[in-house]
Amino acid sequence: MDRYTVSTLVALFVLFIIPPAAAQSTGTVEGRVFERQTDTSLPGVNIVVPDLDRGAVTDGEGRFVLRGVPPGTYQLQARFVGYAPTTRTVQVRAGRTAQLRIRLSRSSVEMRGIQVTALSPDRDPTGSLDAEQIRTAEVADPGALLRDLPGISSVRRGPVGLDPNVRGLSETEVGVYIGGMRTFPAGPARMDSPMSHIDPSTIKSIDVVKGPYALTWGPGNMSAVQVTQRGEDPPRTPLTGAVRAGYDTNRDAREATVFGMGRQGDWFYSVNGAWRGGSDFDAGDGQSIPADYESAEGRARVGVELSDRSTLSLSGSYQDQEDIDYPGRLLNADVFETGMGQLTYEFAQDENTLRGLTVRASAQQTLHGMTNRGKPTFEAGANRPPLRIGVDSEIQNVSGRVAADLALGAWDLTVGGDVVHTFRDATRPLEAVMPDGSRVVPGFYKRGGEILDRAWPGVTITQEGAFVEASRALGDRWTLTGTTRLDLAQSDANDPTSSFLETAGISESGLDRSDVMPSGAVTASVALTERWTLSLGGGTVARPPSALERYADRFPASKSQTSAEFQGVPSLDPERSTQGDLWLEGGGQAWSLSVNAFARRVDDYITLAPTDIEPILPLSPETVFRYVNGAATFYGTEVDATLSLAGPLTARASGSYLWGEDETADEPAFGVSPASAAVGLRWTHRPTTPVVAEVFVDGGVELVAEQDRVATTRGETGTDGFTTVDLRAGATLLERVRLDVSVENLFDAAYVNHLNAKNPFSGDSLPEPGRVVSTTLRVQF
Repeated sequence: MDRYTVSTLVALFVLFIIPPAAAQSTGTVEGRVFERQTDTSLPGVNIVVPDLDRGAVTDGEGRFVLRGVPPGTYQLQARFVGYAPTTRTVQVRAGRTAQLRIRLSRSSVEMRGIQVTALSPDRDPTGSLDAEQIRTAEVADPGALLRDLPGISSVRRGPVGLDPNVRGLSETEVGVYIGGMRTFPAGPARMDSPMSHIDPSTIKSIDVVKGPYALTWGPGNMSAVQVTQRGEDPPRTPLTGAVRAGYDTNRDAREATVFGMGRQGDWFYSVNGAWRGGSDFDAGDGQSIPADYESAEGRARVGVELSDRSTLSLSGSYQDQEDIDYPGRLLNADVFETGMGQLTYEFAQDENTLRGLTVRASAQQTLHGMTNRGKPTFEAGANRPPLRIGVDSEIQNVSGRVAADLALGAWDLTVGGDVVHTFRDATRPLEAVMPDGSRVVPGFYKRGGEILDRAWPGVTITQEGAFVEASRALGDRWTLTGTTRLDLAQSDANDPTSSFLETAGISESGLDRSDVMPSGAVTASVALTERWTLSLGGGTVARPPSALERYADRFPASKSQTSAEFQGVPSLDPERSTQGDLWLEGGGQAWSLSVNAFARRVDDYITLAPTDIEPILPLSPETVFRYVNGAATFYGTEVDATLSLAGPLTARASGSYLWGEDETADEPAFGVSPASAAVGLRWTHRPTTPVVAEVFVDGGVELVAEQDRVATTRGETGTDGFTTVDLRAGATLLERVRLDVSVENLFDAAYVNHLNAKNPFSGDSLPEPGRVVSTTLRVQF
């Protein structure tokens, strides 16, 4: 046997014997890369796994394959000229194939606006929202952005402070997180929603979880909204950013913002300044709606890379909002002052059992002043002098979180704990202006010589929780995730009035409450085919009653459209939501489809019942209500689809339906949005000229049905259906200048969002603005 023959046999042995053996100890990564806006495949994308110094390039259909990858968890990077790079975490197991579906956005995405995404039960983004991921954020308040997603809306009480509503859940049923910190409003009537204390210009993305699947985010999340701010991962350049200015007609709204971020050595930083203001707007029928507001905000973040695996960062912000009209409330707002701060340590690695560690401490304080200036009660009325009514409130919110990511064989675990401590206080001074100009406390505002000026006593609510989340792949098609959580909530109130104790029917020792609240959720996803995925989820979660529900002393309820007074009940039990979800998602080279349905049962649902308690204010309705525990049922469905048509055209369609029943009150549940549908068409052109990088035109039509299933006990009334048309256009020039023009409510339709508050003096629901033309210019540097 000559040397050539021996060499040939050795080569054959290597080719046919070694690979099968090696395949048993390595895995494969397969994937496909698409453009996010059009859902078309991208050839020529560079795929890199830095830890392995391995890579690939996508073929003509956007596909790539990496074979012989050692087991482990890796960061896979996708890069393509003209697109923002993205990083995905992939877990490789011996003898298995990991599947990835990657979407890249044009690099001008930061200039366009805010990414708004609904998450499936396993908290993965749904593919069906891709065509609407990026939109021009010409809004006065972040809550308005949520109205673009099926099944999600927001409550308008004024020009700002729109309050999220997720599938009929609202207020403390929906946990709102800004940069990972649970935030709360200060106003007893929720003039300031949790999302109102962050300027829209500071937001990078908003993720929404439509059920009890955000248990690792914090306590009591029947649904949850996570706001991620810009500048959390600055590029390695000393300074980059953008300046922006905009103007809206009708609302006479102006805004100016500046944003910058960068890195120097081991240090990274970002800063943001924003000012916005507006005036009264005209509804479609010509009715003038009070809507004055001014808001100024500053934010900064600085951090240091302690090592190639860990960082430490400190962020802070201050916001001042003044002279805000609230036509949907008894009072207007003089001022909101909000300060936030956060210290975060993060550690991450791709080896060993401990893969990541996050330690976060956060603090928020909001001071809130309200007045009846500009309201009918400010002037003399029938048989009464002019009144000077106010509410002064404060919230102090301190929280902490520790979470560790672990890799234990085939299982990925997240274990941790958190604590949220809030103190809330609210007083409501009231004086009558006498003919000689002097001011006195009216007799009706006293009981036994005691002034009834406490909206609630100083309320402390502390929630301490621990959680474990475990997930693993079962074969090549199934992914299973389970989460369990245990919370201890403690509520207390200091210095209550004797009148409150009497109407609540308890002694002062009965104010303290402790609640033990277990929660859990299970989700499963299965790849039915290469293009279709089925996700199932089920879970249960509890949330403690709010300060208003347990300790309010005859104060109007925010989850109601009546100006009646409501009495808090310290003995209320926590609400418990149990929900099941079914999601079907599909996608091809030119299309995507998402269909989901859910059913929810709320036990100990906090509803209301009439009492024979005497109201405090003579202007209030005669019936005072008390919060009580009951039961409610909800179910609904949502659909969302996109389709890439010939050339640069992309079509989209979505729809939702929601049904709810308050079984205790024997009437429809409060705050249920009517059925709706939306269709749209987007044209995008990317010239090859160096001057114009991109041009787009986008048109959309929204159709909303009437809502005649209403909670009459809470003062809710039916609303008519409506149709609106919106147009948007924009151009990116020289890769750095962005001009956007939009026309909302093109045909000046007169309509009301069913969730909007009512004017407590006229009884009419607040209408939405008529035609609004917005122009925004952004310059990137």
